[in-house]
Amino acid sequence: MIDLGPYVPLLRVDFAHGFFADGRCPGLRFVPVGDTAAWLRATDAIERHTGSALALFGPAQALTTEPGAVLAWQVHATDEAFPTCTDNPAQWPAELLWLDAGDAVRDGVGTPLRLHAGETVSRADVRPLTWPLVSQSLGAQAPNGARLMPPLALLRVPPAAMPPAPLLCTVRFAPRETVWKYCLHGDWPEPQLQVVDLASGIEFGEPEPGCLDNGAPLLAIRSRSPIALAQRSERRFQLRSRQRGGDKVLVKRLPVAAAQFLAREQVGSESRLVSEIHVHR
Repeated sequence: MIDLGPYVPLLRVDFAHGFFADGRCPGLRFVPVGDTAAWLRATDAIERHTGSALALFGPAQALTTEPGAVLAWQVHATDEAFPTCTDNPAQWPAELLWLDAGDAVRDGVGTPLRLHAGETVSRADVRPLTWPLVSQSLGAQAPNGARLMPPLALLRVPPAAMPPAPLLCTVRFAPRETVWKYCLHGDWPEPQLQVVDLASGIEFGEPEPGCLDNGAPLLAIRSRSPIALAQRSERRFQLRSRQRGGDKVLVKRLPVAAAQFLAREQVGSESRLVSEIHVHR
């Protein structure tokens, strides 16, 4: 364990995510921008990154040094699952998330400051790349004149916002929600097939004939509403056949949707993201 000596915790920003089993958002990379690197050197402060959190340690007097400075970091998402499992309201790469501790909200006494407007990150936290403060924070252009790929978010922390105790902040991402589409392959002669939620929370539509790109037939059963994706989903769906004398269970526990198998389909009058789940017999 590193001995920080006279150093004290100054700042910690934790990133949570509803998709991942441990509740933390993995694979984040933090890059200081603007005058942040110079401020860190001048105050002898130390950054620590865990992949889901940014922490800052330094002498207590660091907070009174250059009080007009604004600390800022680009936040990059490097986990390969992040783009498909996250309900990201920003239209990347034209937009990004703006997380400013100067506008933070406290949900209750003793709780971390929330750096977004709603329960989770939402459209209220999105800024276009052309917004002056965003453009300034992104900095230089690539050598060929094209801007480098922008980060997921910009995190800003004015030192004036830091109290005598550590400034504790949180950012929460919601998991992506999709229509779950069970694709039944093979011969299913049983009458009145249905997908049943054992928790009685999700309803599914009637089976509809479909086919693969190669023309092979299948039956498709879609959820009537979107369902949140999860790394370890607790959903318990069964495939049943409605018969005289009671339902017959054909598949005791259906597989759950994976984040990477997404398609876009016209569902009713809307274009919706669909998770395809293939069940063979």
